[in-house]
Amino acid sequence: MKKNAILTFLCACVPGAGQMYYGYMQRGLSLITLFCGAFFLGWIAEPLALIMAIVWMYSFFDTYDLIRHLASGEPKEDGLLLLGDVETFKRLIPQHNKLLGWGLVALGVYSLYNSVLRPLLIDLLDRMGIDYAWRFVNMIPTVVVAALLICAGLWLLGLHPAPKPEELPPYPHHDEEV
Repeated sequence: MKKNAILTFLCACVPGAGQMYYGYMQRGLSLITLFCGAFFLGWIAEPLALIMAIVWMYSFFDTYDLIRHLASGEPKEDGLLLLGDVETFKRLIPQHNKLLGWGLVALGVYSLYNSVLRPLLIDLLDRMGIDYAWRFVNMIPTVVVAALLICAGLWLLGLHPAPKPEELPPYPHHDEEV
């Protein structure tokens, strides 16, 4: 079934909408979720807003790639982009409750900072006569996120301190011959 070219273009301009217009609901949902997640990350730390542009470009060109595959008679399968399918995602969630929990804790801490601590700090610094107090206070989330990203990157690169020998679990000895 041929779709309207103008409507296709307009839907392709919205991350995930072009995919959904052509019936790829899971793919479209994953792209719009990635875009919204990138928007949230960019709101916390501005340099991460670049991820939004990457997701948008991928989504735009993916719409036309799906059209090309549909026209050639070899349609792609619909599925979540990062996890494969919905069942994989459902199996993954219970295993990562700690990750989800820490994410909720971080979101709660940020919300408390933004609604309670930030106005108090700005008021305190203004009373102390510090000009442009809001600039210093507004930099705090970006500095914290940047420090966490740097620490996570160093940890992933293996630049963390090696565990002491007494912290290592004992190696299980097997008396079996190989």
